[in-house]
Amino acid sequence: MKLKKILAIVLTALCLFAAVGTVAYAETVSNPNYGVSRAYEYADSVSSRLYISEQTATCRSDADGCNVVSITVEQTLEKHSGWFWIWNSVDGANWTKTVNLNSISMSNTKSGLSSGTYRLKSVFTLTSSSGKTETITVYSEEKKIN
Repeated sequence: MKLKKILAIVLTALCLFAAVGTVAYAETVSNPNYGVSRAYEYADSVSSRLYISEQTATCRSDADGCNVVSITVEQTLEKHSGWFWIWNSVDGANWTKTVNLNSISMSNTKSGLSSGTYRLKSVFTLTSSSGKTETITVYSEEKKIN
């Protein structure tokens, strides 16, 4: 009887943990300005896209800003650990690019990937003409390699 109670408590805790820890991601976020408030102060649109062909990943990050003088994007290819919501960086799959413009486009590839589930994490830092910064993190859709 005691074992059944312990098992019931553990299962209940796992169910609650799963319900609270829902993962959300956005492949593309844009602000068309159709009478709604802006989602971000300086970014008009940001996107993080992952394409996989065989064992090669192509990582694509794009952003457009308003009233910005520079944009930095840091790409990190991540692999799911197999446990809950734990993602690990893939060795040799981190890239950074900075431009002194109001838009950025960045594309990189990583080959020799093993089977598993992958996603691209793109961290954008936009700097306005007044020196203020805005940092936005966007995740791509998850892609599997069998």
